[in-house]
Order: sequence, then structure tokens, then C-alpha cells
Amino acid sequence: MAELLLDTVEDDPDYKDEFYRECYVPLEANNRHLLLSKSIISARYKRVGETGSAPAMMNTSVEDGRLQIDKKLAAKTVGSRPIVVIGDVGVGKTSFFENLFCELSSEDKSHTIFIHLNLGERAALSESVRSHVLQSVPDILRQKYKIDINSNAFINKAYKSEIEAFEQSPEGRLKKISVLDYERALVAFLVGKAAQRDAHLRTSLEYLVKHENKQILIVIDNADQRNFDTQQDAFIIAQELASSRNLLVFVALRPSTFFQSKLTGALSGYQNRLLTISPPPADEVLRKRITYAVRVAEGQAAPNALDGIRLNIKSIVYFLNATLRSIRSNPQIRTFLSNITGGNTRLVIELITSFCGSPNVDGRRIVRIEEEEGNYQVPLHEFTKHALLGEYSYYNQLSSLVACNVYDVSSADPREHFLASLVIAYLASPLGNQNNDGFVPANNVLNEMVRIGFNQDQTRVALKRLAEKRLIETPHAHYREIRVSEDALPDQFSFRATSIGLYHVRFWLGAFSFLDATSIDTPIFDETARSLIFKTAPSFDISDRYERASTFKSYLEQAWYDANFPISYLDLPQVFAAQQDGFSSVARHLKKSSGRGQTNTKR
Repeated sequence: MAELLLDTVEDDPDYKDEFYRECYVPLEANNRHLLLSKSIISARYKRVGETGSAPAMMNTSVEDGRLQIDKKLAAKTVGSRPIVVIGDVGVGKTSFFENLFCELSSEDKSHTIFIHLNLGERAALSESVRSHVLQSVPDILRQKYKIDINSNAFINKAYKSEIEAFEQSPEGRLKKISVLDYERALVAFLVGKAAQRDAHLRTSLEYLVKHENKQILIVIDNADQRNFDTQQDAFIIAQELASSRNLLVFVALRPSTFFQSKLTGALSGYQNRLLTISPPPADEVLRKRITYAVRVAEGQAAPNALDGIRLNIKSIVYFLNATLRSIRSNPQIRTFLSNITGGNTRLVIELITSFCGSPNVDGRRIVRIEEEEGNYQVPLHEFTKHALLGEYSYYNQLSSLVACNVYDVSSADPREHFLASLVIAYLASPLGNQNNDGFVPANNVLNEMVRIGFNQDQTRVALKRLAEKRLIETPHAHYREIRVSEDALPDQFSFRATSIGLYHVRFWLGAFSFLDATSIDTPIFDETARSLIFKTAPSFDISDRYERASTFKSYLEQAWYDANFPISYLDLPQVFAAQQDGFSSVARHLKKSSGRGQTNTKR
């Protein structure tokens, strides 16, 4: 039910306008809950600009029924080359384009043709992107706008000037000799024109703009979900369409894809005009999405969306209301959602959708309390537990939605429990000789870690692992989006901490839920601590979990003091002290349960 109400409802064409009207959040780069500095956030796409400056933000308006897009840029761009729209994975590029058309009035839509080619969902079975475009555009025109560019009537209008020129040709003389022969020759001429599918498509679109007074928007979306050659084909096709000087053509790319193509691909031959899309605040996305989901469930919006469903949906309404109230009222939850998803709006929706049905969330209890008492507040640890464990009972880095075990090691060195956190903290500190965008050369990181006692191989492993899990990043998303060969050293790159990494270090490092989850996934070098954790590992009883997390925490504190790092950018005892409330809350719960004589209590 949550997946239907929060996710797939936006794909229903009958309610798309209503959905975007109620759920779309205007784009803004300076997310108020992010731990990163605003200067870094606002310059997030500076790395892709040819001049080293950040590309223009995407600004749209409607004037006199025409879309106005960044006027100064559009004046130089439209009619000559496509607009390359840059946005990180999951920021909402597809939603932006859909909303771009949905926000038009009915009158404006009547003379606007919107062709959205989503290569992430379609074209997989086509021989090429070119064949998909040549097939899909006529299909969309026919099915959505009742325009058949292959019909006799349309071809006669679109090729009016060519037909007049044909009459002046030698074959045109047949009109005076034999009307039947003339018609046969003309038919053959027009069939030949239509058979040249690419030229015929351009001619048809040009006719619609010039003679039918249509404005045409073509979006080639999600090309970056396909292989590199496909992405290059998509851009070349967009360039060809835009060169007709009649269409507004967009190509949506990730920064990493654009970077690669500028170096070695199709974009290297063009001076591109760039616009950017930055993620909206996660809490605002969820506030609007959950509010709409509740209205759908109650039958107040998208009235036919739940046709055929014969379930009592009061439970999901209670659950969604409690979730929405908690996000609105608890700044800790808003900080968690904004940072742990790293600006990936799609991941925010997936996280909350799966939260609604997670086996690690006591949904029945939430529904019961909300139904009986109302005004229930879902605590932060319910969200973090789901984020850590996903659909599983135990923590696993492959199954966790967003978490990374920063206490894991690559060698038999207890000091290495802290290496990942030290790298993140060092990158976030002013000590790493950051450039204006916050990136620190890998050699600086390697030298610093050598200074405090780690060898370079240990640090290289940590850099790769953290980059793959998005706790740190390179300027062009190497390891995460751009593949790096196994034998290549990270020394050639620069890195900076992401909001995901900062949240791990500043909040999760000492949190009860994080220590409980990672305690059984981390090699323990102290025999006593290892045996205690191993003994309680299979148990979900809250008292065993408390003992396990406390033992792991004490072990880490001792290892930290033994390491005696000569640093100022990470103070583990201080982080543990700041997160002591989680342990204290569990201790109070155990004491209260013990006083009532309860056993086997789970939380």
C-alpha cells in the first residue's frame, strides 16, 4: 500500500497533473538541514562548467502561453543546440521535466507538444536510440495529440512547398498529359519523402511549429542510465533535432556522464549550454508526498487510484499520519533524512516507502497508539534502525539502504576501527588544504594518515570503500558512477566528505542503534569483548542488545585511548557523550520493564 500511495501513484497518467500540483517541490540548492557548508552546496556542479564556474540554475516561467527558461541563456541556445541539464542521480530531473509541462494552464497546453523520451524505462529492446526516437516521437504525436505525421492529409500539408516544386519538375508535366500518371508519380515522391524517417520527422516538427503555431519541447531523459555509447547517441540526436531552430530540446545527464563525454565523447565537439537541477529539501518532499498519499487513501484525491483494492486502509492512514507528524515536529529526523540520503530525492522516497512495511519497524504498535490516543511521535531510532538493517534482522553492508560500517577493518589492527572516521573528519576539517569546492588531494590524506600511524595501503582501502558507499566523493564521482580499475590507486584523485559521511561521524558513530547493528559485523580484537558480543549476537531481546552495544562501545573507547592519536579533528569520547541519550533511554526502559516484572522485551 505504501508503495502504491507514495511511489507508483505518480506514474498514473490520469492523475499526473494533480500529483505534481500537490507534490512537486521547487528546486533549491541550499538545503537547510544539510551538514555541508552552503558554499559547497551552491557550487555542487561547478566541476562540470567549461569555465570552472557553476552552470546556471534552471529557472522557468510561463509568459503569454510560452515557456521562458533562463531568458539570457535560452536566447543563445534555443534553435542552435540542446540544453544540457545537469543533475546528480536521484535529484529529480525526471520530475522537473514532468512538472514543467504539468504547470501549464489548459490553454497553454493546447498549443504545446511535450515529448518526454525516458531512456531509463524504454528503448532497451530497440536496436538503437535513433530507432527508438524515430519510432516513439510519431507514436506520441499520434496517441497523445492525435497528430499522424504519416497520414496522407498531414504529408500533403507538411510538404506543400515540395509538392509545388514537384509540379515545376519534369515529372510535373505529367499533370497535363495524364492525371493518373501524375498522381502515381506524386505518390511515389511523397512516399520517398516519408521513407526518410529522420528527415521526415524534422520536416513534420518544423511544420507543426511554423504553420500550426505549436511550441514543442523534447526531453531525452535518463540516457545516463544506459551505456556510454548510448549516451553519446542520445546527445547527437538531441543536437540534430535542436539544429532545426524550431524546437526546445533538453538532454538530462549526470555530472560524471557529462565529464566523461567532454573528455572523450560526443560533447567534446560542442560548446554546451548548461543548466542545473539541485535537490529540494528532503523533509519538504516527504511532507508533500505523505500528505497527498493520505488524501488518496481517504478518497479525497485521485479517487479511482485504489479501484479494485478491498483492504481496510485505515491502518496505512494512521501510520502515514504518525510518520508525517514526526517528520514535521522532530528536527533530528529531518536532519537524518536530509543528510543520510545525500540529496538523492528518489532514495528519500524509497527509504520512507520501505519504512512503512519494514519488519524492523513495529508498525502495529504505531497504528494502535495512533488509533487509540492520536498524536503519536515516531522516535528517531525507528527510522535509523530501518536505515541500518533494511529488510533484514542483522546488519549487512550489502543490504543496508544507506549505512556503512565505519568501524570495519582491512587488517588485524585495532587502530583501524577509526581510520574511516578519521579520513572523513580530516576531509571536513580546515587542515586538509581544501580547494574552494572543499576537495582535498589524496596525497594530503595519505600523508596525514601516515603521520598518525597508518600505512598507505590501509588508507587507500578506506578511501575506495568510503567513495563507493558515498561517504566521501571525488569531483566527478569516481568509484560510485565512474568505474575505476582495481589496480588504479586513489592517489590521483581529490576527495571531500559528503553529508552522508558527516552524518556517520557526527551522529551515528556513538548512537545506540548504530553500535548495536555494527557490533556483530566488526572484527573484535579483545577476547573478552568478542566472547560477550558473540554470546548475545543471535538475540533480539532489548537487554541483550543493550549489553552488546555497551560492550562494543567500551571496547572502542579503550581502543581509542590505546591508539592515542595526535589529532584535533575527531574526538570520539565527545561524540559518544553527545549520543549518550540513546543508551540512557534504553536503560530507563529496561529499569521500568524490570520494575513491572516484564521479560523478553523488544524494541
